[in-house]
Amino acid sequence: MRKYHSLLPVLLGFAVLNSFVGCVEDIEEKERYSSSTVGLLKLLKVEEKFTDNLLNQVDQLGEKFEALRMYLSSVGYELHRSLNEKVQYVSNPINAFSLLRRTHEDLPKWHEYFKEAIGEGNQSILVDLVKMVPNDVDMLSAMHGIQRIEKIYDLKIDDLAQGVLQGVQYNVQLTYRDLIAMGNSMYQQSDYQTAAKWYRIACKRELENPEQLFIQILGDPSEHLHRQYIKSLFKYGSTTSEPSKSIEEAFIMVQASQEELDNIMSDLNEPQNDVEVEKDLYQVKRSPSNCELGCRGLYRQKTNLVCRYKSTANTFLRLAPLKLEEISLDPFMAMYHEVLYDSEIRELKGQSMNMVNGYASQRNGTEIRDTVVRYDWWSNTSLVRERINQRIIDMTGFNFLKDEKLQIANYGLGTYFQPHFDYSSDGFETPNITTLGDRLASILFYASEVPQGGATVFPEINVTVFPQKGSMLYWFNLHDDGKPDIRSLHSVCPVLNGDRWTLTKWVPMFPQMFSFPCKS
Repeated sequence: MRKYHSLLPVLLGFAVLNSFVGCVEDIEEKERYSSSTVGLLKLLKVEEKFTDNLLNQVDQLGEKFEALRMYLSSVGYELHRSLNEKVQYVSNPINAFSLLRRTHEDLPKWHEYFKEAIGEGNQSILVDLVKMVPNDVDMLSAMHGIQRIEKIYDLKIDDLAQGVLQGVQYNVQLTYRDLIAMGNSMYQQSDYQTAAKWYRIACKRELENPEQLFIQILGDPSEHLHRQYIKSLFKYGSTTSEPSKSIEEAFIMVQASQEELDNIMSDLNEPQNDVEVEKDLYQVKRSPSNCELGCRGLYRQKTNLVCRYKSTANTFLRLAPLKLEEISLDPFMAMYHEVLYDSEIRELKGQSMNMVNGYASQRNGTEIRDTVVRYDWWSNTSLVRERINQRIIDMTGFNFLKDEKLQIANYGLGTYFQPHFDYSSDGFETPNITTLGDRLASILFYASEVPQGGATVFPEINVTVFPQKGSMLYWFNLHDDGKPDIRSLHSVCPVLNGDRWTLTKWVPMFPQMFSFPCKS
């Protein structure tokens, strides 16, 4: 028996960017379902409409209907979910990724399979729905989202594939085709260590007697799996245990016949060898950044902080004191609890119909940027919005008009905001800076519960704030003399499980000069 103690070392899919040079702006304006749960709900509706249309044509589909029934059963498709059930479904990254991959890859193939059996009247409906499936860029964003979740939260890919997120087991797992798609993506990015991890799990899921009808319709995902797994192991091994061995030599080592390939896989699948491979694949780990430690909730707990009722700022608070929690004393940062109500949250979510893709960076030539969030400005006349603005004024003492707009944001599959400042910096200039001044402070309402992840992290002062529905966090971005406070650097961690909604207000400096004068 051959042993592979240090063997660790795809299909070259997703050559996404080559066809997009020169049309970045057009691409970035297209639907990006992965950017938010709002987008994912839209995609789920596309799949439901497509499926319902086919289910309503049982008589026309004839024997082909059985193939559809088997497929829907294999992916856990459910009819007649309530809205809350749909939100819960797409808020889990495992479900979200599977939805994106199967609509991107599988749905057009099912359309092709049923095309001849479908009536002409329904044909146009299905054609329109197929045009709405995620594009390559959206699919790549979803893969980056899964990769980001895995790395930031230090998740073991074996656990992630089984639906285990930070020790919590969910009743869902990535499918065989999902695993191979992730392996292919990592291979394409030359991350051979991670590719081998995904391929290894896929090999363990491989069926002895796969459904031939599915292979006929959707293609055979196993066709190159073994060879790509071995390539990934050798390529990774050539950069670690045997640095002198070139990538070309690693390729030569796997240009084997099918019989030789089967023998190598047989040895790799031996329990003792598989344990060694797993050990080698997971023994090389990068050190986490300070921001990642914050996302994991590993900062040291601060002391000498208190929770209290605040009742002294104005007359209103004397009648209705609010719960205030000190988050940091220097710089000062606090959170008010139970200050955004369910009825208000329902109204702000009602403003989500025209939300657009949000990006953290400026457009740079032909580079296609990752989406951070889906957002919109709540600017239409609304008594609820005015009431929320008045509440901010009462809580903080800041001076601004009650009818000023607020920003609504919703996050998606692995989307996050890298460390950044809210004041003008690094080529970013805040709006109306010449007339209103820079952003003195930031107000952030959490409008949803997020069971796992989604924290706001301040890496300069080692502070992590996890979302609490109905709470409001605020902090200062500038010193009282108007100079930037670099300690306000902050980041938004990706959601592990849940639907992250926020409402944000930035407070400009000039209108506050009498409310918050410089200290002597």
